[in-house]
Amino acid sequence: MKIPRLINSFYILILLSLMLFLFGLIAFLSPARDKFVYGYIEPVVLYPDEIPLAAKLDTGAVTSSLSAKEIYIYKKNGKDYVRFKVSHPDIKETPEYDLPVTRIVKIKNRANKEISKKYNSRPVVKIPIYFDGKLYNIMVNLIDRSHFSTPMLLGREALDKINAIVDSTAINTIR
Repeated sequence: MKIPRLINSFYILILLSLMLFLFGLIAFLSPARDKFVYGYIEPVVLYPDEIPLAAKLDTGAVTSSLSAKEIYIYKKNGKDYVRFKVSHPDIKETPEYDLPVTRIVKIKNRANKEISKKYNSRPVVKIPIYFDGKLYNIMVNLIDRSHFSTPMLLGREALDKINAIVDSTAINTIR
C-alpha cells in the first residue's frame, strides 16, 4: 500500500513542477516583459528646440496631441504642410514649426453644449520627442490644449512605441 501513495506523490510533484514551468514561461513570453512603468504625468522634451513639456500618458486615447496655436495648413511642392506655434500657459517659449502633414484625423468632440459638430479635423505631424533618455519620432495631432493641464498627451500609439505601462497613481517617475 505504500507504493501507490509514493506514486501519487510523485505525480503530484511532477504536475506542480510542470505548472510552475508553464507559469514561468507565460511570464517570460508576456508582452509586458520589455515594458517600463511610468506615471500618468511625465516630462518630455520637444525637439529640435529642446522645449520641456509635461505630458499626460493616456491609455484611453489612441493618438497623441500637442498644444498648438496659429495652425495654418498650406501647399508646398504639391504636398500639405502645416505651420504652427507650440503654445500652452506652462510653456515660456512658443517655438514655431513648419512640418509636412502626414494625415488629417477626425477626433470626436467632448460632450459640450457649445460645440455643434460631433467631430473636428486635426492635422497630424511627425515630431521628435526625448522621453526617458531616448529620442522617439511620434505622430501628434495639433489642437489648442491651453485649457488642459498638460500641453502634450501621449496616446496608445506613442505609449506602445516607448514601451510604456502607465501607473495611474504615480507622476514624474523619470529621474
